[in-house]
Amino acid sequence: MENFSMINFNYFDVTIGAIVLILGIKGFMNGFLKEAFGLVGLIGGVYFASRLSGDAAQFIDKNLLHMDNMPLLKLLGFIAILVIIWSLATILGSVFSKLMSNSGFGFLNRSFGFILGGGKYFLIFALIVTALSNVTLIKDNLEKHVHDSILYPYLKMVGSTVIHLDPKSIGLENSNTVDVLKDVANLKKPAESQTDTSETNISK
Repeated sequence: MENFSMINFNYFDVTIGAIVLILGIKGFMNGFLKEAFGLVGLIGGVYFASRLSGDAAQFIDKNLLHMDNMPLLKLLGFIAILVIIWSLATILGSVFSKLMSNSGFGFLNRSFGFILGGGKYFLIFALIVTALSNVTLIKDNLEKHVHDSILYPYLKMVGSTVIHLDPKSIGLENSNTVDVLKDVANLKKPAESQTDTSETNISK
């Protein structure tokens, strides 16, 4: 069993480390400015998404999809805000990076892009690990495979400094897969929901 635990430990750390390194090379290709804007967009997106997810959930419920599971709506709102802000920042970064490449600082821009690119994707993994470790459904299974990991505590620590997820406050602690699947299977647009309600009232 000790050897099996060591294999899990090696696979987790080596896999995460290799992915971060490879994506750091991608950061070298993109350049510092593009990676910097992407990182700012990621952090800013998480910051605003964590504070505006409730408003976004109400907007989605009223205008796009109606469901009874508010935690799931908040999660959708969080993802939507994060994607919008991150996309806008990435577009701006691409524009400024092209301007930088036309100057005499192209290699310097790429060198710092490697460092920042690796850091950005390490942060992404940190956010994913932090989110998963706060969901009871996933936490118990996850910790069985990473209890000897070197990177896991650092990932969780970094992720916790950026976003503070309290499963009790958003109702995830007692959520289970069946409840989520039921809500996803019963997605209705607001207009459809109102039609169903009026038909029920007429039949009464």
